[in-house]
Amino acid sequence: MVKATRGVLVTCDAAVKQILLQLDENAGRRRFIIADLDETHVLISPDAVERVRAELEDALEANHWNPLAVEEQ
Repeated sequence: MVKATRGVLVTCDAAVKQILLQLDENAGRRRFIIADLDETHVLISPDAVERVRAELEDALEANHWNPLAVEEQ
């Protein structure tokens, strides 16, 4: 029997996917990844899209290095 699950397909590069997997692992009971499809695709819960977007943006900003900011100091 076929089982259908509603979700949002996320396409990203491998580095961002690893961040998503880490965020999901740290989410505890609020995990959002439904299926890890391949190296550039994951299926996430539609209810978690905005939360995941915000958390991913924060994670990317925290990991961003700005060489100009170093020179200004």
